[in-house]
Amino acid sequence: MRWNKTLFMILAGSVAAPALATATPPAGVVSNVIVAQGVTTGPIKERASAAGGWAVSLEDQGQSELYFQDLVVGPGGYTGWHSHPGVLLITVKEGSVEFYDQDCAKRTYIAGQSFTEGADAHAAVNRGTGNARLLVAYIVKRGEPRRIEAPQPACGASLGIP
Repeated sequence: MRWNKTLFMILAGSVAAPALATATPPAGVVSNVIVAQGVTTGPIKERASAAGGWAVSLEDQGQSELYFQDLVVGPGGYTGWHSHPGVLLITVKEGSVEFYDQDCAKRTYIAGQSFTEGADAHAAVNRGTGNARLLVAYIVKRGEPRRIEAPQPACGASLGIP
């Protein structure tokens, strides 16, 4: 019986260790403050439209948690590869970031621009000489983590995207 437990632990470790070893944690984060968080009291079901064909829709099923974050990444800093169990709305308040999707397609966002993040793995890098300050609103399933670590994709390793 003891041999079975030992074998199980060795096998479990050999499966889990490579996954943990390939995660790329963030580095160069100057400040990471959750300024507010709350749980919805009912379903979200919002729709809005305006002249010119503009429209937006947001709907959830079950309870959601909302978080509001002020994130500052120093020069050369990066978020590491990760994803989210929901949707993030992000505005660059200061500086700029290079955002990479799971295929390593790069988009650069500068102060005053906004973008979204979601369930696909991604990473952001501050290649500027000053801090990059991001204001982030999360909408995630209640009880889920805000961030899920992801392994660095092969394209990230070859392009030097930590």
